[in-house]
Amino acid sequence: MPSLSVDDLNQQLLSLDLMDLDKIRIVETSFGTKLFTADEFLRLAQRMGYLTKYQVERLMAGETTGYYYGDYKIQYLVGAGSFARVFRCVHKDTGKVVAVKVLRARFRDDQTAIDEFIREGEMGMELRHPNIAAVYEAHETKLDHYMVMEFIEGNTLREMLAAQRNGYLDPKRATRIIYDICSALEYAQKRGYQHRDMKPSNIMVASSGRAVLLDFGLLTAESSSFKTQRAIEYAALERATHVKRDDRRSDIYFLGAVYYQALTGVAPLGEIKERSRRLDAGRFKNIKMIHQVAKGIPRCVATVVDKSLKFDPDERYQTPTQLKQDLERVVGQLERGETGDEAIELVGEAKTEKARPMKAVMIVEANASLQETFREFFKSAGFRPLVISNVTMALQRLEDCEVDAVLFNAQTLGQSAVVAFNQLLDSPMTKDLPAVLLLNEDQVKWGAHAKRSKKRLAVGMPISMKRLMMVVDMLTKDEIAAKEERARIKAEAAAAESDFMLLRSSALKPGKTQEPTKTRSEEDFPEDAYDAALDSAFETFSLKSKTENVETPKEKVPDASKEKVVEDDYDDTDVEDDEDGE
Repeated sequence: MPSLSVDDLNQQLLSLDLMDLDKIRIVETSFGTKLFTADEFLRLAQRMGYLTKYQVERLMAGETTGYYYGDYKIQYLVGAGSFARVFRCVHKDTGKVVAVKVLRARFRDDQTAIDEFIREGEMGMELRHPNIAAVYEAHETKLDHYMVMEFIEGNTLREMLAAQRNGYLDPKRATRIIYDICSALEYAQKRGYQHRDMKPSNIMVASSGRAVLLDFGLLTAESSSFKTQRAIEYAALERATHVKRDDRRSDIYFLGAVYYQALTGVAPLGEIKERSRRLDAGRFKNIKMIHQVAKGIPRCVATVVDKSLKFDPDERYQTPTQLKQDLERVVGQLERGETGDEAIELVGEAKTEKARPMKAVMIVEANASLQETFREFFKSAGFRPLVISNVTMALQRLEDCEVDAVLFNAQTLGQSAVVAFNQLLDSPMTKDLPAVLLLNEDQVKWGAHAKRSKKRLAVGMPISMKRLMMVVDMLTKDEIAAKEERARIKAEAAAAESDFMLLRSSALKPGKTQEPTKTRSEEDFPEDAYDAALDSAFETFSLKSKTENVETPKEKVPDASKEKVVEDDYDDTDVEDDEDGE
């Protein structure tokens, strides 16, 4: 310690609010009549619990900063990674114990790293689930970026495994932990979030036994100067299996790898540092089945693990919900004391083979007769319609119910439909929700203000119900089924039937001519060619309408301009909700 008198030390402790005067006097009194140094004072204060080792070391080094993050007093370092450090802290006024995660100093000038850290904090504040570490606050100072999080007394799964004599957990305990984490993953994915860094060190097991998932949101960009090993392996898996980046089934694969390791003590992908070997597809394809590594694993457990780790993503669990259902059955079987060796039919597998669940579509429509029309047509097409008459109530309802798409009819709702259509992007729970905006012929100019994308379409009237169903079905269809439909959709869209107009900015802005359609491979078709075909359909219809009368299709959606608009307040009668489908 630099030369510092006891009196100077006391003033420093008071100014830093590390100890109050009463505690200082108690420590001094403990020495009796014996003379003591500042160093001896600090050592005794630490033994008496007034100061932590972290604080004493900084004081002895002469440091006058680094004791607080905002209103939170640092007690000690909990853990450190390549990206951030985590401290146990206590609020200076309330005494609340929290964890404070701080971006490492080496990334202070890396805007990509800063953006990712901020994104993780924002995401954490959105997610509230007992199996996800809560983020309470996120702050930025001249020197630091940090977030205040829930502090969990316990150990990471990695530490738990290291503490076991054999390096693994019994099947019941391991399955309960994975069930908790799967519940967290299910909650997050339903709100549009992935984890992308699933590994034993990111799973905290509290002293109560509750498992908590840490560190959401490391979707690192190519330009970022930091890469976690897991982020590289996610990319390698997706490249090897020919799926798009950020495929949601990747989290399931790596959760299966954690389950495998918890049961056997063996990391199925190995501990490999060389980047070239981590990118090798053979690592993911040639994993030994778990019963080949550990003979005593119950058959029901092994079946779930092996399905989670299928190399072909189509053979894997498709959603965390499917995996959770099977884990729940396995937990029940093990807790009842059954051997778990009976043959079982996987819930996830059975669900995959059966018909797809009915899709729910929210229809925001003010006109009572059109509400019934939409309801009946969508029902007959195999959808589950939820009809609401008020845009404000529709947006509120979307926060607490799950639908596959939403349709706004501006013919009866007016310009508020465009506003609501755009407001979907403001919430992380609805920003990726497929949406359709129906515009009347005299509302075409509003389409220029609609924030559109491949999943958010502005559709001009008139349009037949058959065509509208096709549009909604296309927007809500999963990627596998969409591939099967691409050729048919392309041909039908290019046919430019008179009842089908999808308005894009190139068609809405005066003086803008359509760019020639580029020749692309069939695999890239949905990115640009489909939109170009829709432009062609719009132009064809526009030319025909100038030279001839276009016959209205028999199944045309009724023109709302001829209907009396009913401005009903939302009530339960406006919603038809199939409870069995929830």
